[in-house]
This record gives sequence, structure tokens and C-alpha cells, in this order.
Amino acid sequence: MDPGPDATPDLRAYIQAKQEVTNAVRVTAQALREDGATEATSPYHDLLVRLAEDRFNLAVVGQFKRGKSTLMNAIIGRDLLPTGVLPLTSAIIALCYGPRERVLLRRQGWAREQEIQLGELADYVTERGNPGNEKGLSEARVELPLRFLRRGLYFIDTPGVGSAQHENTATTLAFLPQADAVIFVTSVEAPLSEAEELFLRDIREHVRKLFVVVNKIDVLAGDERDEVLAYIGSRLSSVLAADGIPIFPVSAREALDAKRRRDAPSLHDSGLAELEASLATFLANEQGRTFLVTILDRLIALVPDQDDLSIEHSDRRADPVPTAGSLRASAQAIRARLLAGGPLAVEPAAEDPSAPDGQAVERAIVASGLRHPSATERTTSRARTCPVCAAQGDAIFSFFAQWQYQLATSRLAQREFSAARGFCPAHSWQLGQIASPQGMSAGYVLLIESTAGELQRILHEPAAHVAARLAALFPTAASCAACQVLEEVERSCVAQTLGHLDTSDGRDDRDETEGLCLPHLQVALASDPGAEVGEVLIGDQVRRLEELAEDMHSYSLKREAVRRGLLNEREEHAWRRALVQLVGERIARGVTLPS
Repeated sequence: MDPGPDATPDLRAYIQAKQEVTNAVRVTAQALREDGATEATSPYHDLLVRLAEDRFNLAVVGQFKRGKSTLMNAIIGRDLLPTGVLPLTSAIIALCYGPRERVLLRRQGWAREQEIQLGELADYVTERGNPGNEKGLSEARVELPLRFLRRGLYFIDTPGVGSAQHENTATTLAFLPQADAVIFVTSVEAPLSEAEELFLRDIREHVRKLFVVVNKIDVLAGDERDEVLAYIGSRLSSVLAADGIPIFPVSAREALDAKRRRDAPSLHDSGLAELEASLATFLANEQGRTFLVTILDRLIALVPDQDDLSIEHSDRRADPVPTAGSLRASAQAIRARLLAGGPLAVEPAAEDPSAPDGQAVERAIVASGLRHPSATERTTSRARTCPVCAAQGDAIFSFFAQWQYQLATSRLAQREFSAARGFCPAHSWQLGQIASPQGMSAGYVLLIESTAGELQRILHEPAAHVAARLAALFPTAASCAACQVLEEVERSCVAQTLGHLDTSDGRDDRDETEGLCLPHLQVALASDPGAEVGEVLIGDQVRRLEELAEDMHSYSLKREAVRRGLLNEREEHAWRRALVQLVGERIARGVTLPS
């Protein structure tokens, strides 16, 4: 079965919708954590894992001896899954995509997965090879380089229900909440028994998409076949309280034989071609929508009943305080849109990229705690670097530490960040070195989407106009919150440094510290500190540079003479002190290095 490249859905819309659902799950889990219900967040984490994996479980279920494994073998076109008159082991078998054929086993009590050859599968998943599941198998994951398994499809073979092995029924029922769609297999030999009808009700409690396959259709003549199918259709309508449920009459055994012989007419006669066509259409056009609706169904069921759920907000975070009711309503609104066949994603409102949010910059500076930095301690410290650079380095690290968290968790911060066009290039890379990939992905998505929207709007404008409009998309120092933090700290710290020179402690520190780097010396002199102070600053700087040059000469000579043991600390670090003196500390200058 292969839906072909033309059946690929609108991937961009699906990704946007998945981000919307992910945010709904994340906000609900965060509300529980901040409300003190930390232990209750585990199921939400599981949903985030499902979203991250983008795993879609298409499970084949049915009673024992209905031909489930044979049907799966026919669909993939090879005799891969064990079949026979004996029931299989009470374990899940998952077929998924992999670049090479292999089998990974999850076994009870084993911390790591066990890899085996495909030919060894029967030794673990059949009663003959693993009686009573004495090997403790939980799941066998079979990786195959099959095209239709791409995009996260897991084709699941579940143990047959109703056999003498009661564990098989329990395993299948336990897996149903994880199924995103189900192929229910019955047969003409005993169509829709009472046990099967009860099983169908269990399926409908957990799964929205259902395919009903009536197997072994080849054992009946035409009239008998029509009579059985009519009976099954009638019972399905009654049991599931729904009309028009599609039924696929199939002979899985004949279909598998036809695929082996590459006999297209026989494959059509087996009934499998119609089922495969329906599955292909579903996987191409509905898989993503059904997957997201399933996640939302589980999210809605998990939201606590109490309506006093709330999040404690800091001054920085001004998102509306959610309640259990509002969280549930938000998830239900997304679900209703998807079920109604509406757009997978709602495009975010376009923001004006040419109008930086000055208030957002101001709030960022205040939130960082750097409006009034205590620069005196930094200035009088004996750290071997420029005191203003040291203050800026501490400030920008504190700023990024808080800002990256806000970007990862607050929609308000993400909107403000997008409106301000992000940070300047250097500070963008600095943030990337501090923040996690997950935080960067969550924080930058609105900015990327708004940039794409702006480019779309100017797509057909003349090139010269486009170039001019592009200039508005580039962040500047005025719109970069990190640049504003550094400028604020620089002004305050330079002023306090100059004032400190007139104190007795300041005069003593002149001989002990590295003094200002040249860029910050320029800032200090530009503030017109007076002729006497200016001469002191310049004279001290000349002395330090001369001593630094001497240390660098000494380092080169001792290394050349293979006398490394004679080097002192100042000589070993002279090259770095020289760079600081000439251009300032790297972090204060917004310079980054490749990761």
C-alpha cells in the first residue's frame, strides 16, 4: 500500500495545528504544576511525548483466529508476521519505518531494548517460541523501510481477544487508549459474535476512526456473502448507533498470494485493493487531523473538574489566568474546528514588523533586575577584567536566563519578541548558546511565522520596494532588548566608576585592577569627566598596556626557550587580557562562538 507523493497533505498547516495543540497541552500541565499538582502532570507529559514523536497508532484488532496477522501481511506484501492456529504471545507487535530491517524488543525488567534479527521474531511472539510469555516480552517493534510507514505511522498487531490466554485480551484492551485509528477484523465464519459487539463498544470509547474488515470472504458464494455483509452492516448500525459505516469484505489469504504473484486482477478480486485505497486516502488526508483530535480528546478528559485551577503570574507575565473551565473550553474549540473540517491551523494575526515594541524592551530591562545595578562592588573588585564588561556580562547572562524561560513558556513574551523582530544578530546567537533547542523552537516560531507572512505580502512588489521593506525586518539596537540592557548597565557602571576614582578606595584600586577596556574608556572620556580625571584615566591605561606588553614578550620568550614551568599566571593569560583591553569582554560585546 502506497498513497504516493501526490497524496501528501498540507504539511505546513499540520505543523501549525500541532503547535497549537502542543501549546494547549503545555499550558494545562504548567497550570497543574504551579497549582501544586506536580504528580498529576505525568499524563500530560505522555501527550507531549506523543506529539513530539508524531506517532500515529493504526491498530489491527479482533478476536482470536479472525486473520489479523494475515491481513497485515497482505497489506505489507510479505509473510512477515507469524500466523497459525495457536494464539500469539500477549505482546504488542508494532511495524514502523526504519532505514533497515530490524526488530527491537522491550522486555519486562530490561532497562535497554534488545535487538534481534527479523527471522527470530517468532521465537518471542508465538506460544510455540515463548509459551506463557516466559521471556517477559512487552512489545516487539519491527522497523521496515516501507514508504507507507513514514510520517510516524505505527501499524500495530494486537493479541487476539477471546482466546484461552486471558492476558491477550487484557493487553489489547489496555492498548486501546493509545490507538488513533483501528482496523477491526471479523470473519464470515462467525460474524459479529456477542463478544465482538462488546469489544466494538470498547473500541468506540477510545477511537474515532474505525475500519471494519470482514475476512475470509472467499469461503462463501455470492448470495451468502451478500446476506452476511447485510447482517454485519445492520448489527454495526445498532451497536455503534451510526449508519453508513463502511465495510470491507476481504480475503487476506488470497490477497497475500496475489501480491506474491504480482497478480493485479486477483488482488482486486480479493477485496484488499479497496481497503488499501481507503487507508491510503485516510493516511494522506485525515491522519494528521485524527491524530490531533485524539490528543485533544485525551487532554479534555485529563483536565481536572475543579475550576479553581490557576497560575501564579509574575509581573513580567501578564497572560490571562487560566481556569480548568477555560483550559477545557480552549481545547474543545480547537477540537470542534478540526472535526468540522475547518482549517488545520488558524493563521496568527500579522504584526507590524516596522514598529518595535518599546514597552516590551522597557519591561524586559525592568524584569531583568538591572534598572539600578550595584556597580560599585563590580568596580572595586579585583577581577582581572574591565569592571564595566564584568557588570555587563553578569547582566546579560541574568537577562537571557530569565528571557529564555519566558520565551519558552509565555505566549505574551513570544508575541512581544515577534513584534520587536527578536534580538540583534549577535544577541540572537548568544541566546541560542544559553537556551535549549526546545526553548528556541517555542520562542521563535511566531517570529518565523510573522516574517513569512510579511514576505508573502510583498511577494509581488518591485524588487527595489522589497529591498526597502526588508530593512524593516532586521532588528536594530533600538529594538533589541539585550542591547538596551547592556546600554543601561554601561551608563550606570561608568558613572559609578568615575565617582569611585575620587574616593580613597578608588585610588587604591587603581593599582590592583585591570581598569577600563579601551571601548569603555572612550565612553568614560566622552562623558566629560574633567581634565584631571581624564589624565588619570589615560595615564593609568598607558601603564597597564605597557605592563601587558611586557607580560606578552615574557610569555613568548619562555615558550620559545621551552621554559613553560617558569610562566606565571599573568603571563599565561596576557593574550586574553590584551583582547579585553582592546575590544572588551566577548560577552559584553555581543560576540559569540560556534557551538
